[in-house]
Amino acid sequence: MPRALSTRPIAVALAAAALLWALFAALLLHYRNDLRDQIHRKMIERDAAVLHPVALQQLVEAEARLPDAEPVSHQETVLAVLRSAQQAGMLGVAVFDSAGRLLRAVPGSMLFADLAPEDYLELTQGKSISRYHPRFSLTAIFAGAKPVDEFVPMLEVLLPLHSAENNQLTGVAQYFIDARPLARELATLDDQIHRQTQVTLAVGAVLILLIVGAATWGLMRAQHIIAERNERLIRANFELALAAKASVLGQITSHLLHGLQGPVAGLRSVLADHAAGGATEDWQAAAGYADRLQAMIQETVTMLGERSSETAYELSGRDLAAALRERHHHSAQAHGVALVVDGGFASNIDSNRGNLLCLIAGNLIENAIQASPAGADVRVNLGLAEDRLRLTVADAGGGIPRELLDRLFQPGRSSKAGGTGLGLAISHLLAMQIGADIILEKTGATGTTFAVNLPWSPTG
Repeated sequence: MPRALSTRPIAVALAAAALLWALFAALLLHYRNDLRDQIHRKMIERDAAVLHPVALQQLVEAEARLPDAEPVSHQETVLAVLRSAQQAGMLGVAVFDSAGRLLRAVPGSMLFADLAPEDYLELTQGKSISRYHPRFSLTAIFAGAKPVDEFVPMLEVLLPLHSAENNQLTGVAQYFIDARPLARELATLDDQIHRQTQVTLAVGAVLILLIVGAATWGLMRAQHIIAERNERLIRANFELALAAKASVLGQITSHLLHGLQGPVAGLRSVLADHAAGGATEDWQAAAGYADRLQAMIQETVTMLGERSSETAYELSGRDLAAALRERHHHSAQAHGVALVVDGGFASNIDSNRGNLLCLIAGNLIENAIQASPAGADVRVNLGLAEDRLRLTVADAGGGIPRELLDRLFQPGRSSKAGGTGLGLAISHLLAMQIGADIILEKTGATGTTFAVNLPWSPTG
C-alpha cells in the first residue's frame, strides 16, 4: 500500500465540511432573521405600550373635569389625547370617533382620510397597531411639507380608546412619531447581530473542519491499519507457502545429495589421480573444485541429518567466523575479491542455530562476492551487541536497483543476470526458523550492507 496519503479522502472531507457548513449557515441565518424580526417588532411596539396607558389616563382626566350634571360626551373626551402632540418627537396626532371618522388633527396641515377597514376591525378588538416606515413621505399627510424633509423614518401608532365607564370603543388615536432614534437603534442592533453572526459562522466553520478532519484522519488511519494488516497477512500466507515449498525442496535436496555423493566421490578420485601424476593446472583446479563440492555435499548432508535426528552440539563465535572464512575463501579468490571476516566471540551457540546462521551468512557472502569488483573487499563482522547476535556483510558493489527494494526478500527478484532471486528469499525463511531477521542497512554506489540480528541466548 502506498504510504503517501490519497487526496481523494481529503477532497471528500472538504466537500462534506462545506456541505455541513452550508446547512449550519442556512439554519443560523434562518433563526437569526426570526430573532431579529421579533426584536424589531418589540422595539416598534414599545412606543405603543407607553402611549396607550397615557392616552387612557388622559381620557379619565377629561371625564373627571366634566360637571357631574352634564352627560359625558365621548367626542369631547377623546380629543384630550391631542395634548400628546406637544411632546418632543411627536410629528402629529389625529383623533377618530368610534365609527372611524376623523374628528381633529394636530397640526392642522395634516391630510387624513377615514381609517382603513382592516385597521378599524383590529382596533375594535382592543389591539393596538404599530408600523415602522423607514422612508415615509411627509407630503402624504402634511400639506406644504418642504422637499428637503420629504422622506424621514416614521413610526405610526394606532391606539383604541375606551371609556372608563365601560369597555366599548369610544375612539381611536393615531400618532406619527419621529423615528430617527428608533432607526439608529435598529441599525445598531442589526450591526451587532451581523457581527455576532459572522463570528458564529467562523467558529462553526472551524469546529466543523476540526470534527470532520478528526473523523477523516481516524477513518484514514483505520484504513491504513487494515491495509497494513492485509499486507502482512498476504505476506505471511506467501511465506507459509514458500516454507512449505522449501520443506519439500529440502527433502528432494536431501535425496539428491545422497545420490550425488557416490558420483562426486568417484569424480574426485579420478581428478586426484590426474593431479597426483603431474597434470596441468586445469586438472589441479578441477580437483580442487571436486574437493570443495564433496565437502559442501558432506556438510549439507550432515546438517540435514542432524536436524532430522535432533543431534545437537555447541559452536563458539570463533568457530562460526572460521567456518565462514574457510567456506568462502576459494570463491572470493576466484573472483579476485578479498574476504575479510572480523569478530567472533567465546560464548557458544547450539549447532542448529549456528548451522542455519552459516547458511544465511553464506548466501549473503556469495552475493557480496559476486557484486564486488575485482580487487575490492567483502567484509563480514560477527559479534554480540546487547541481547542479540549481530552479523553484517558489506560489499563494494554498485548497490541494489531501486525497483527491487520493495520486494527484496521475495523470489524471482534478482539484480544479477540469470539470477533467480532465491538466495535472499531462502535466507529470509531460514532466519525466520531461528527467530532472526535480515535487514538492508544501506545500499548505494559505494556498496551494500546486510545485517542479521538473532536474539541472543548463549548455551554456555
